[in-house]
Amino acid sequence: MAKITPSFEIEVETIDNDHRRLVDFTNQITAAIDDQQYAECARLVPDFIALSKRHFAREEALLDKFDYPGIDQHRQHHAGLDDKMETMLTLAGRVEDNRLARETLRREVFFFLMDDVINEDMDFKKFLVDARSKEK
Repeated sequence: MAKITPSFEIEVETIDNDHRRLVDFTNQITAAIDDQQYAECARLVPDFIALSKRHFAREEALLDKFDYPGIDQHRQHHAGLDDKMETMLTLAGRVEDNRLARETLRREVFFFLMDDVINEDMDFKKFLVDARSKEK
């Protein structure tokens, strides 16, 4: 089961709440696959994708607000995840009849989460903490 530990919090409530919700979705999707609740899995994936897109928009707006120097690179990273989101939607439509689709979806959802939260967002954590402390 995926979990956000304090060391992976960005220390911005809205972003951390999004991350927690994305982790919850990841766990729910995985549980639905494990429990052979394929219709539930197919229902959850579009909601996971929609939240991801809203999260990316919130995150980019926050980084813009504080003039994060790597904002263009971060936007490109988010844009690069569009193909993965489309793949997840396709896989979700195939989970009921296809074991490989189930296994691939489980892996894709988890790696998508890790790629966004751990690999990329940790890059700007210190910047945001510093920028927000100067704002006070």
